[in-house]
Amino acid sequence: MRLFIAEKPSLGRAIAQYLPTKAFPQGGSGKGPTHLVAGNDIVTWAFGHLLEMAEPEHYGEGYKRWSFSSLPIIPEKWELIPKEDAKAQIQAIQLLLADCSEVVNAGDPDREGQLLIDEILEYLGNTKPVRRIWLSALDETSIRKALSNLRNNADYANLKSSAEARQRGDWLVGMNLTRAYTLAGRQSGYDGVLSVGRVQTPTLALIVNRDLDIEDFKPKDFYAVVASIKSAGAQFLARWKPSEGVVLDEEGRLLNKNIAENICEKVTGQKGKVVKFEALEKKQAAPLPFSLSGLQAVANKKLGLSAQEVLNIAQELYESKLTSYPRTDCTFLPESQHGDATRILSALPNEYLALVKNADVKLKSLAWNDKKVTAHHAIIPTGQKQNLFGKKAQVYDLIVRSYLCQFYPPYTYRESTLQLEVKEELFVAKGKIPLSQGWKAVYSKRNEDDLPEKEDEKSALQNLPALKKNALVTCENASVESKKTTPPARFTEGTLIQAMTNIHQLVQDPELKKRLKENAGIGTEATRAGIIETLKRRRFIEEHKKQIISTDSGRKLVKALPEAVKSPGLTGLFEQLLTGVAEGRISSQQFLTKQAEFVTKYVGHAKTSGMGLLAAFPCPRCEKGHLRRIKTENGFFWGCSRYRDGCRATFSDLNEAPDFNEKKAAYQKKLPLENPKIPEASREN
Repeated sequence: MRLFIAEKPSLGRAIAQYLPTKAFPQGGSGKGPTHLVAGNDIVTWAFGHLLEMAEPEHYGEGYKRWSFSSLPIIPEKWELIPKEDAKAQIQAIQLLLADCSEVVNAGDPDREGQLLIDEILEYLGNTKPVRRIWLSALDETSIRKALSNLRNNADYANLKSSAEARQRGDWLVGMNLTRAYTLAGRQSGYDGVLSVGRVQTPTLALIVNRDLDIEDFKPKDFYAVVASIKSAGAQFLARWKPSEGVVLDEEGRLLNKNIAENICEKVTGQKGKVVKFEALEKKQAAPLPFSLSGLQAVANKKLGLSAQEVLNIAQELYESKLTSYPRTDCTFLPESQHGDATRILSALPNEYLALVKNADVKLKSLAWNDKKVTAHHAIIPTGQKQNLFGKKAQVYDLIVRSYLCQFYPPYTYRESTLQLEVKEELFVAKGKIPLSQGWKAVYSKRNEDDLPEKEDEKSALQNLPALKKNALVTCENASVESKKTTPPARFTEGTLIQAMTNIHQLVQDPELKKRLKENAGIGTEATRAGIIETLKRRRFIEEHKKQIISTDSGRKLVKALPEAVKSPGLTGLFEQLLTGVAEGRISSQQFLTKQAEFVTKYVGHAKTSGMGLLAAFPCPRCEKGHLRRIKTENGFFWGCSRYRDGCRATFSDLNEAPDFNEKKAAYQKKLPLENPKIPEASREN
């Protein structure tokens, strides 16, 4: 008898639907039936993670109290604890395991899904053989194909090790550094928890640094010369190209307006000649189908949806069997699935009939490439029908159109470049004329903004005459175009997801950029949306009109933390190590050893350096220390962090702040102040 253990009930029901024998629900718990029986097969499920990592106090009573003396916390043997609302289901799975002859791991097709089922089996001490079903889509064809191609679960051991290493590494960083920097913050007078995370904090640093770049930005004026050129009855615009002797800034911009005005005066009304003309027919291939981050970026920009909303909708579409698995970082498709195109397209809703009719299923776009398919392929429709409305219909439309594009020819256009010389000054004109819409026909005029990518230059859409070398031209007019440098744009959820995915683009160190370029972002497709939500929940960031802006507390935290703790580049390297674990190139223990060394080093940093930058209240008595809010049996009061050095400043607590008015006169005279007896334990916390 086979026991399938799915990641969630919906997945279990989808599998049971296509087993050889009809399935019937059996067993019972507060959440409904515990499993389905289909002849000699049983399907049960988890509800996401049924087990959670033990808290520090589980490893020892001494860890209940936050103190530097108990840090770092590095468990010798890691332990998982059943979630309170999962105990009944775990017991049901244990009973089913006793009666089966073989287990099938039906976790989601990623490293987290692999771990989620494997950890249940390990916790329950399973000794039965385990197979693996890998489901990238939940339509009938995909499920039947997967059921006929079960693999040995041991083939995915490295994937499980990678997820486990990620889980434990995040625990080490989060538990230790959050405690360490919170304690350091309290010593400096900051009253609150300073949450630090392996991915969360570098993501916050990205936002803070972008905000500071914008606020520190000083615009500069720069200038260009645009000439109206006439030749052979045709009129077009050309731009002046500065010669090598003209002084430009580091970005190649002209900052001297007088030079631009002199050029205008010099060439206006003057004759010139053609130096070079070139016209090339070019093709632009269809944009690749969506990865999750790509879908989140486009849906955020075009539909105003948050990253978490897009992930939730994509997951619902997957569980409704309408699209393939959403948590994918891949934009390519297996070549073997090209033959499914006729079935998928013919099953699309009626609104796509005209586009399906004009599609050519014989075409094979660049998306079909086995060598570039990772653990999951791109997100595509599965060929199931269902009436959709609202946001779900909009996200589904993005996915369908990106798939339809793959069966249309390239967009073709003629790109012309014309170089002119007027009074020894060089001008360049560019033109781009569409020849065939190709895949762009998939996006009607109404939906042009839904294009995943825009053309590089819309200003170049002019039809240039085909002029021969030395042909005469006239510069009828030339004018100065005044511009200002602009700051970088604030992050939106879409652009932040892209920045997290392509972290190498924001790293300055050339060697680190090179190492990160291949495959290391920060976070994963499945976790990035959750990280953004966590930063919102902890009030480190806020959202204003789609823009993400760091709060004062978020900025203070980033400013106070050492570079390594908040470095996106270093976090990207950690992600590379996790990829190495998944590929079997390094062991999970090697990764965890590096994480343990990292937290040990920065626990020490927190203990010795303090977090003075976070202090809200400098000590007005000694003018060197910071006031800390201290709890006693009789309530709270504020005392100076330099009390061991002799500063006896104290204040009563007034609405969680020191009451400065209480002893204002005494401080103006710099009088010594008595300090109540303070328990040492309170001082440490």
